[in-house]
Amino acid sequence: MNHPVESNDAAPLRFRGKVDFQSHYLPPAYLEFLRAHYPGNPDGYPTPDYWTPDWQRDKMDLLGIAYAHLELSSPNVFLPQMDDCLRLARKINDQGAAIAAEDPTRFGLIATLPLPWAEASAAEARRALDELKADGVGLTTNHHGVYLGDPRLDPVMSELDDRGAMVIVHPTAPPVSVPGACEGLSLPAFEYFVETTRAFTNMVLEDTFVKFPSIRWVIPHAGAFVSILADRFESFAFMLRFADPDRRVDYMDAMSHVYYDLAGFSEPKQLADLLRNVPDTHLLYGSDTPYTPIEAVLGQARALEGTDKLTEEQKCMAFTGNALAINPKLARIPALVRAASEPAGDVAVKRDGRWHVRLLHDLFPRRHVAVRVPVPPHEAAPKIAGTVRDAAAARLTPDPGDDPALTARYDVRLNSPVGVIAIPVIVSYDDATRTSFHGKAKVMGIVASYRDGVRDGTRHSFDIRVRLPFGPLTVHLNADVSEPDGSVAGTAVAPHRRPMPFTGRRR
Repeated sequence: MNHPVESNDAAPLRFRGKVDFQSHYLPPAYLEFLRAHYPGNPDGYPTPDYWTPDWQRDKMDLLGIAYAHLELSSPNVFLPQMDDCLRLARKINDQGAAIAAEDPTRFGLIATLPLPWAEASAAEARRALDELKADGVGLTTNHHGVYLGDPRLDPVMSELDDRGAMVIVHPTAPPVSVPGACEGLSLPAFEYFVETTRAFTNMVLEDTFVKFPSIRWVIPHAGAFVSILADRFESFAFMLRFADPDRRVDYMDAMSHVYYDLAGFSEPKQLADLLRNVPDTHLLYGSDTPYTPIEAVLGQARALEGTDKLTEEQKCMAFTGNALAINPKLARIPALVRAASEPAGDVAVKRDGRWHVRLLHDLFPRRHVAVRVPVPPHEAAPKIAGTVRDAAAARLTPDPGDDPALTARYDVRLNSPVGVIAIPVIVSYDDATRTSFHGKAKVMGIVASYRDGVRDGTRHSFDIRVRLPFGPLTVHLNADVSEPDGSVAGTAVAPHRRPMPFTGRRR
């Protein structure tokens, strides 16, 4: 049957080319699974068993949605036997692929995986992405108690990273609950936000975004509490990096690495807070149909279209343009290209005759690398490849053009006022005279490049500028390097601080 609730406001929405990143579907195999294992109201919310592709298309037309990524919502799939869970996931994905294949310019499949079994999930991800032509995969915040970021999931994360796959995250029930607290409240009202924040934080702690940088993540509901927690967590993460300089544990950098759908009631407060921490190129639209009543979805869509927190160009980016960056397949759909390049209603958003999508690559901590790419992005691939190559060179590896014979690595231990800090350093001499040099250093997990180093005999002098959690810091170093045994000794001077001695050795 059709959903009985409709909007009382008949005025059409202005933006007619939205791309939906939180659009849930219920194929027959999933409905059968829910009825058998989750009767009643899973997560305290009724199952919308009225869903059909025709229902979805009808509501997409109402909401101005041109394309929807079809994914499962919570509780997703889990069976105690791996083979049973894999068969169920495959059956659901086959049915979802058939729906998408019947209307490929409107629907894309977000495949489900039989997690927490990582090897089986990696195999199903390959099948879904290669054979079923899925747009991406969907993961829940935890899978039977195994949270995103858990090293046990690394095999499937590695598979998704190798493919640069898009991963859409959705909250689910926590494995444990607190007796006597918030009972009678459906999980989406509160626990979903806690789950999203917990999973994201766990991925930051486990350096998931660093280990698997090519996965294109979509975090739901404007990041839940992530923006609110960011400054507080970063102050604690500083101590984690101090204890282990090889850990990134960079909350702010992780926030700017992922994308966010704006499903739910994000406009009144969350949107403004999110924009203080992430680039506007990482905002996406999400409807949360069919679980959210259509009148509430319409209300939120109108709020986003009318908000003064976004310019008209930013709205066009969030509704359509940014989607072409995270899912380049969409640039082959003429309706979406037109929606990204044409004004909404009577409001002009063209700039110099053309609208641009900005693709952000955050491969270097706290440095945003942006490329402006025309839509359709037929020239995007080489530009993106060059940007990624340039950004990757800023990591703690020698630059591609450096002569290996003139490059050396050192491990330095600095006696700072708060304890000993381990700092890996790369020195690359500019030419065979070895009178000038450049390089990189990793300070508390943050990589900083330096240039204009000067050598006088064994004395090496240079400045490192690094942006630490408490602000930017410039440190001047004078180091005596013994060529025969590779030993290092010297002092580092920071503004308003006493000189700090350091020692080190060539690797």
